[in-house]
Amino acid sequence: MNISGNDFRLGGLSDDMSYGLDSKIGGGQEAGKTGEFKNILGGLINEVDTLQKSADASIQGLVSGETKNLHDVTIKMEEAGVAFELMMEIRNKLVDAYQQIVKMQP
Repeated sequence: MNISGNDFRLGGLSDDMSYGLDSKIGGGQEAGKTGEFKNILGGLINEVDTLQKSADASIQGLVSGETKNLHDVTIKMEEAGVAFELMMEIRNKLVDAYQQIVKMQP
């Protein structure tokens, strides 16, 4: 995690958090391809899952004695926790947006 200059990034997540959204939204470009949103969201979920599995493997290594560096295990656990919380907040915002759209329909 890089803390210098207020540049907060999670180690397991891509530095480009736009996931190509800039090119898919606006600019008069084709935005209606089926599966794009699904692929973007699926990629985010897979990255969170990878971080969770990495943290679990680190914990198992610590318990079995393979890893002796508690600091690295703690960092991986925190990265996985923060990524999961971010994913849940994104989900909550999507559910809220969906509910607002449903309310707007006659």
